[in-house]
Order: sequence, then C-alpha cells, then structure tokens
Amino acid sequence: MNKNVRIILAVLTGWLLYGIVWNLVGLALSSIFSGTFVLGEPLSDTTTLVVYLIASIPVSILAGFAAARVGVAHAGTAVKALAAVNLVTGIIVQASAWNLLPTWWHILFILFIVPATMYGGGLSRPKSS
Repeated sequence: MNKNVRIILAVLTGWLLYGIVWNLVGLALSSIFSGTFVLGEPLSDTTTLVVYLIASIPVSILAGFAAARVGVAHAGTAVKALAAVNLVTGIIVQASAWNLLPTWWHILFILFIVPATMYGGGLSRPKSS
C-alpha cells in the first residue's frame, strides 16, 4: 500500500477510534455521575472533572496505538500526525465548551493529548530480544 495512503488510513483510524471511544466513555461516565453531570450544563464537581480527565488519557493512548498498528512501517509519522489532528480537534472542542468547564480542566485535557497519543504509538513497537 502507498505510504501516504497508509498514513492517512492510520490517522483516520486513530481519530475515529478516539471519537467513538471517548463518546462511549462519556455516556458511561454521565450515567455514573448523573447527579453532578448534565450534558450542556456547566460542570464544577472536582471529582467528576478529575475522573473525566483521567479517563481521557487511556483513550488517547488507545488511539495512538491503533494508528501505529495501521501505519505499520510508517507508524512514527502516522502517530505524530494523529497527535496533531487530535490536538487541533481537542482545541476546537474545548473552545466550544469553554464556559462549561473550569479553565484548568481545558488546559490539562489539551496538554495530555499529545504525550498520551505518542505513548500509545510507542506501545505498538515490537519488543527487542
């Protein structure tokens, strides 16, 4: 398969997987924290915010891992591209929800995206013997 096609497929896979898994996690957490979280309403409960923030990290790791697996020989490029795409997507989403969450949460969420995605990509490397 062409290098560019492989990288694009890897990035799309990671990006779509991130979106699907994050929304499923969000649905699960919103039912768990139904007393403190209402979609579209401001959220200030620190425990709920921290749980959501912590939950975002493995989602980024999974997306990076998936992109690396699909990217195969071009995994490094694919994971870097996915990290950039997820960062831009994250900034757009956080900007749209700016008034609903505390500033510290937005900043930490954005700061975790790239390193978690890169870490996930690194997990797909074959172990040396």
